[in-house]
Amino acid sequence: MANHPEDPPIRTGLRVGFLVYDLKPFIADYVARIALRLPGPVRAYPILDGQVAENLPFTWKPSRLRGLFFSVRVPGFTPEGFLSSVNWQAAWSCAWENDLVLLSGLQGGTALLTTLFATLLHRPVISINQTLPPEWEQRRRWWIRWLKKWLLQRCRLHIVQSPITRLTLRRIYGIADHLMVDAPFEAGATAFDLHLQRLSASRKSLRQALSWPDDLPVFLFVGTLLRFKGVITLIEATAHLHRQGHRLQVICIGERAGQPEEPSRENYQQMAAHAGVADIISFPGPCSLSDLAARYQAADACLLPTQKDCFPKVLVEAALARLALVTTSACGASAALVRDGESGFVIPPNDHLALATAMHRLLDPHLCRQMGENARAICLEFCDHEKETQGFLRAIHRASQS
Repeated sequence: MANHPEDPPIRTGLRVGFLVYDLKPFIADYVARIALRLPGPVRAYPILDGQVAENLPFTWKPSRLRGLFFSVRVPGFTPEGFLSSVNWQAAWSCAWENDLVLLSGLQGGTALLTTLFATLLHRPVISINQTLPPEWEQRRRWWIRWLKKWLLQRCRLHIVQSPITRLTLRRIYGIADHLMVDAPFEAGATAFDLHLQRLSASRKSLRQALSWPDDLPVFLFVGTLLRFKGVITLIEATAHLHRQGHRLQVICIGERAGQPEEPSRENYQQMAAHAGVADIISFPGPCSLSDLAARYQAADACLLPTQKDCFPKVLVEAALARLALVTTSACGASAALVRDGESGFVIPPNDHLALATAMHRLLDPHLCRQMGENARAICLEFCDHEKETQGFLRAIHRASQS
């Protein structure tokens, strides 16, 4: 355990368990930071089998579950994604083997089951929350909100990772302010900034290496090519600007979603061709983090016209690379990171004309650069690993004392 004078006192031997989706580097990083500051054992319980970061300062229980995500879209409601399986073993082990349970996000049936087991065993539970804005959370189906409310009301405390989350927990789920502890979402910013700092080539050199045009503004979309991420809206907005005679390039980096009902990269390319922008918008597929950092550095702005997102890491990565940001009012990062008119633009979802207007304004290189500088400054202020760690420690201290 590292000694930090600002850390709250936490009793020696307190066993703390984290229920997490997986242990990819980003998730493992924040659990590791907390584990190094706690006097007792920390265990992680990934719901899904998959990549695991190396040299972890905590123990973890492997999962063999390879559940699939599937999406449900109903007109008038927020799009939903569900995990096809429940990890009963992780739920029971997390509740049984620990004195205190933290739910890293709300992971569907496994989180509900873990909370039920923990309640029966009289183990306090802390929820870790990033949410949609209240207006969009309210549009989720009633039974989803009911189950989420059931879970939240059985948690002793609630870690809040964005300003919008506090509003949503208060307005939609009736959580009192004194039960919420702020721990701003770090989102892997420290680790990704190292990738950016390793780049020594100029923007012009990076564009040449990527075969990107040097005389055109380049807009970047990064993310899994799920329909709700707004890729179709982006194609429509690009086509609108093209018809008006504007010259630009749009590059969509990401892999196809695993769900068979979701469009493939080839499907999106066909949509772009049908809209007359096949030469303007491209879908090169996923890339490594280091390659992604180079692409951020070579671009001008980052677009995420999502219909539903809590606090997407791509906006953090783009902000660190000094890109102007565009997202929608259905994104939970729209207040903390994407500040309309300051670090970018916040637009309505499913509105290609609003997106085209924002992109048109960012064709101004001076405005684009200024917003990119603002985005990085805001990101460095908000996505601070020590602020996040201190928030977690305060919540663990309070929950263990109650």
